[in-house]
Amino acid sequence: MSVVYGYGAQWTGALSRGRDNLITDEAPELSPEEIQQLGVSQSMVKLKGLDDMKCVAASAGWGHTAMIAQDRDNERKLMVCGRPHDFQTLMRLRRLPPFLRDFCVQYSLPLEASMSMLQKIASFLAGENEVTFHEHEYRRYSNIPEMLEIKIPSGTALEGDRIDNEVFELHGRKNAANSSKRSPLHTHYQTTLATSAGTTAVISKSGMLYMFGLNQRGQCGSGTFTPNVWNPSPIHGLASKRYILDHGTGIGENLFKEFNEQENPIVSVALGLQHGIALDSEGQVFCWGKGERGQIGQGRRLADDAEGQDDEPNENRTFEHALHVENFYDPYATKSAKEDIYAPLLSPSDSKIGLISAGMNFSLAVTSSNLLYIWGKNCVPNPSFSASDFNIRAKAVADSTYPRYVPGLPTNLQIIKVACGTHHGAMLLEDGSIWAVGVATDSPVPMWDEAVEVLSPGIVDSSEIISFQAGFDRTVIVSGLENGKRQVIEIQLWSNEELRQFGAVRPSYIDWLEQEDGSQKVLSVHRGWMHTVVVTV
Repeated sequence: MSVVYGYGAQWTGALSRGRDNLITDEAPELSPEEIQQLGVSQSMVKLKGLDDMKCVAASAGWGHTAMIAQDRDNERKLMVCGRPHDFQTLMRLRRLPPFLRDFCVQYSLPLEASMSMLQKIASFLAGENEVTFHEHEYRRYSNIPEMLEIKIPSGTALEGDRIDNEVFELHGRKNAANSSKRSPLHTHYQTTLATSAGTTAVISKSGMLYMFGLNQRGQCGSGTFTPNVWNPSPIHGLASKRYILDHGTGIGENLFKEFNEQENPIVSVALGLQHGIALDSEGQVFCWGKGERGQIGQGRRLADDAEGQDDEPNENRTFEHALHVENFYDPYATKSAKEDIYAPLLSPSDSKIGLISAGMNFSLAVTSSNLLYIWGKNCVPNPSFSASDFNIRAKAVADSTYPRYVPGLPTNLQIIKVACGTHHGAMLLEDGSIWAVGVATDSPVPMWDEAVEVLSPGIVDSSEIISFQAGFDRTVIVSGLENGKRQVIEIQLWSNEELRQFGAVRPSYIDWLEQEDGSQKVLSVHRGWMHTVVVTV
């Protein structure tokens, strides 16, 4: 059986320590200075509530943790703890003095009877908003001190699972004439569980994508803007425009809002702060949610443009349903036709997507032709910026409302894994090297213009990768060694080249784990805002 450990803030409930341990920090996160100067290792605690179940996948959000757990009958269950419907209150509680925060946490647990005066005071101090108005639902689902099962239709899929033929037939029933000729790009699931700021996404065994959580910005893609979605619900609009026009029943804009079917099985999902991205079996990528800074990727690059120019009606809008992202321009095209105002796009076959991920306010995708693209907030160099000219309003970076090609990677090496933290994206190449783009950890230096190497080849064997995850400021790689043990490495994006060359570190909690139980092997590591979860087997 697996054991799941964690460290960090317990008051959020994300470490699943139960009602009696919410206001105690049994394993607070130590700073690198404390670890080095005191000569101690980061301690951890065991997450409760999994009983005899085995954790086979996990994700750490801003204030909650989600897991796919497998029982003795090999039935998979979605388990959640912490604050899966909460972000605004979470931010407010973090700013309160500890004694007030502890009071609010204790007296905002799920109701067992009518509200007492202390509970009313706690609700007032924690702050009221559109979500907390639904008092009973909010208390039941937004302050979960120990793992709670969330029912998912047809059960959950898992990374590496092969997609059954019945699943392809289920989603291809309206394309019956062509279903026998279909040769999907993806036949196995990739990332099937994702969490963010008060949102959770999970892919079922039937290839359906479900979400629940906050929805003021359409983060849940439910077709409507609501304070939140309490129960797992399908994303609307997960199909190409042609498919929806042929098979949708809505009228006008409602055509996409009301389309709650899927053209193909979804194989991977990732969540930003208030937007989401999904990949289907045919290599089509979709985005939904907050898009004021280009996160939805609906813009187009002009033929004569400097980076950042675009002209599309949906480029900076927020959508409560998914939209197909299809404007992947060809970075190697020499010129456009005279009558074409837009830059040439990749061919349909080259623009199929192989990998996806999402940062806080940006999205990332790798095409089947091994090209890396990024779009969203402050992720493109600003061509009009000059460091020598003093202009308090000028910024070195700008938004990109269309998928922007990112140069710098070796063109002869395949990208095999991608993962994003809040402000960086990391790419694992087939030779074991890791490259990154984003904002540096050591100083707020934007490094979006081209990918840089953050881990040299030879340290990680790409054929032995067990987990490649990124959370907030770091990327964590778990790989197997010849002696049967596991290698766990943390890396960050540094602006200093010397730091990048020697920046790979072994986390101190591995030392603690070996002393606590040397038989446990790390399966994956997931870093949230104020907590970290370590899954072992």
